[in-house]
Amino acid sequence: MKKYHALYIAVAALALGGCGSAGGSLANAITDPFTPKPHGKSSLTINQDPNNGILNVGHTVADTVEINGLPYGNNSTLDIGHNFQNRLSDFTYVLKQSGRNVESGQLGVYKRAYSAVVGATVQDRYNPNTGAHASSPNPNFTIRSIQGDLTPESRLPTSGSIRYQGHAFSGLDDRGPNGHLNSRLDYTVDFGNRTGSGSITGLSRFGNIELATGRLDRSRSALEGTAISQQRGRGHYELNIFGPNADEIAGKATGFTGDHEVGFSGSKTQQNP
Repeated sequence: MKKYHALYIAVAALALGGCGSAGGSLANAITDPFTPKPHGKSSLTINQDPNNGILNVGHTVADTVEINGLPYGNNSTLDIGHNFQNRLSDFTYVLKQSGRNVESGQLGVYKRAYSAVVGATVQDRYNPNTGAHASSPNPNFTIRSIQGDLTPESRLPTSGSIRYQGHAFSGLDDRGPNGHLNSRLDYTVDFGNRTGSGSITGLSRFGNIELATGRLDRSRSALEGTAISQQRGRGHYELNIFGPNADEIAGKATGFTGDHEVGFSGSKTQQNP
């Protein structure tokens, strides 16, 4: 019986292979079920935006970044369509200016359907004038970019509340097997009162983090407020709302004691009128 079953799958896959692109896709799904298929946010923009650009590093602006050995210039795109949603994926990177190394390390990318958060574990820095190795700092982690499809102001609710749940990370070592994160984000936006608040739990470096009440800026689909960590003191958080129907939030918490920042992302789990 097993032989007949295997033969049937093989014949079906061959038949579907001749039925155009749709058939080819289904045939691939049958014969190659373990390769990730494109889904969720499909790409990242690589640019020099002073506030949100992957090429911008403090006082230095790179003109190129090598990601997993491939060069990307200003206003180019990185394909992340095959990366799993709701997991932390990693890429090696080297930032360059006029052909000289500026910084290298690992990028961590956490994506959902409409948004992605990009962090960087810095492993080596270089003199931007000569390209000579300058230092190998204790690996720090900074949030470099938050990208996605912002919810238009006209699509934001004007009353009721939405609860978002998801994950947070403060380094690539926050991952468990297969990129899963053990931390938890829980955040509620009260659209009637134009406020939001929540918490992050499960980050060993920080302990519990309170995301205190912040104000909703409808024109930017954004909230910001004070973040209070059990272990790292007070900082600041900011987030945006993404998706056609306020489906997701993604943001960062920064300004704590130490050399790690926190990225977070969550999806709509409950909506009250």
